[in-house]
Amino acid sequence: MKLFAIGVGGSGAKCLEATIHLHTIGLLDREGSPPTELGVLFVEPDRQSALLQRARTALIRTQSLRKALDGVTQRFCHGGGLTDYGVWNPVESVAGQGSLTMAQIYTKQTLAHTSPALGGLMDCLFTQEEQKLDLREGFRGRPPIGSALMSAIELEDHQTWVRFLGDVRQAAKGGQDVYIHMFGSVFGGTGASGVPTVGRLLRNWLKEEQIQSTALNASLLLPYFHFKSHGAEDTGLHAEASNFHLNTSAALQYLSQDGASPFDRVYLLGSDAKVAYDFSIGGTSQANGAHLVELLATLGPQHSFGKTEQDAAAYTLSRDSQGSVNWNDLPDSASTQSALSRGARLAVVWRNNIALDLEAADGQSLRSFSVGAPWATRFYNSSGEEVKTLGSRNDKDVRFAANQWAETLLTWLRQLCSSTGGALEQKLLDPAKLAVQQRHLASLDGLVYDSDRATTGKRATDVEDLKIKLDDRRARGFNPQGTGGLLDTLWELCNQP
Repeated sequence: MKLFAIGVGGSGAKCLEATIHLHTIGLLDREGSPPTELGVLFVEPDRQSALLQRARTALIRTQSLRKALDGVTQRFCHGGGLTDYGVWNPVESVAGQGSLTMAQIYTKQTLAHTSPALGGLMDCLFTQEEQKLDLREGFRGRPPIGSALMSAIELEDHQTWVRFLGDVRQAAKGGQDVYIHMFGSVFGGTGASGVPTVGRLLRNWLKEEQIQSTALNASLLLPYFHFKSHGAEDTGLHAEASNFHLNTSAALQYLSQDGASPFDRVYLLGSDAKVAYDFSIGGTSQANGAHLVELLATLGPQHSFGKTEQDAAAYTLSRDSQGSVNWNDLPDSASTQSALSRGARLAVVWRNNIALDLEAADGQSLRSFSVGAPWATRFYNSSGEEVKTLGSRNDKDVRFAANQWAETLLTWLRQLCSSTGGALEQKLLDPAKLAVQQRHLASLDGLVYDSDRATTGKRATDVEDLKIKLDDRRARGFNPQGTGGLLDTLWELCNQP
């Protein structure tokens, strides 16, 4: 099965960040089927977006880990390829590296030549400030600007889309189950304009290609945050929280019109308990942390797998308690809790304990190191006592990739579990235990709320107990080798109830 995920704008990029993490820990796989193959494409006119760069970092580090572990692991990060289609900038698609304004796209002189009435249409639809806005800076919370630009674009005229659509065509006509899923907010600028517009372009392309089996779905984010402050008088055009509901209403009215929505399934995710972010017009200063709403949005594809138009129904999400959010509030709560908890345990144990052990082992012989870490002999061997390093050069590459991946996952999870801004009590994971440390973490007790402490004894959450269990794997016929085998075994051990 193949999932082609498209993130539009800043919120769309954050959803792709979440999608990449969920894919790595197996939460996007369908039971009884081979691992899901994931392809991701970013749509963003703001090249300097901190949200885009953060998602790209997660993608690059995950790809590095998968490359380092290729053919080594049997369970963790095994199968289900990850393809990067890059960033499609609709502004650069039209203007290259130069500036571009609405006035340049739709010149009033040309419109007036076509029809006198069209000459004044631009002034009716867009203010002078909007007509002169340099679109390389994004659409500044103005959906009509983005819609006007992207509706004038042919996707197959651009190399990024040629590759993306070519892979969709090959997979669909090759008989594979194919899903295209779009992510974006409908209350800002890029997402509100890009998701419906690009969705329509994709639907038209599917019809032209006579591809009927491919599902085209979308997770649309409703308002779930606001700004702590407002832009100054000289800030220029910028997104304003006061326009969020107006933008949302317009986008949903368009999608609700008969025949207007290009999507087979739409997931609407928002929150009445809004978090307050620092004001930003975009670029490097827009560094909003991950949010639970984005996690819910990325669970949409998993819900849609195997669904058909005949399964059409309306589903709703709500919280058990008005003042808190817990595992029972998440879709498919048992498997969601299992995968996220397992990923959190592995990242914490690896980065805050095992990786520190391996770092300390550099310069020691395996015999000396194994005195304090007997489990090491199950995964590493030395050709002689003169060898003063643990593992090969390739093995150290695996260790480096694993460290970076674990740090990225922990940062995302910590932001995710700190995103309520005090409006909700979060009862999923303890953010304090997700911090990257330079000292050995002794216990995982309390990491997972309502799980570790409630269902397992203290011994089961001790990291030293996990290390003792590492010794048992070879005796059971499992003979993992090197750092890849160590990660694979830890992944197995971290699968606690």
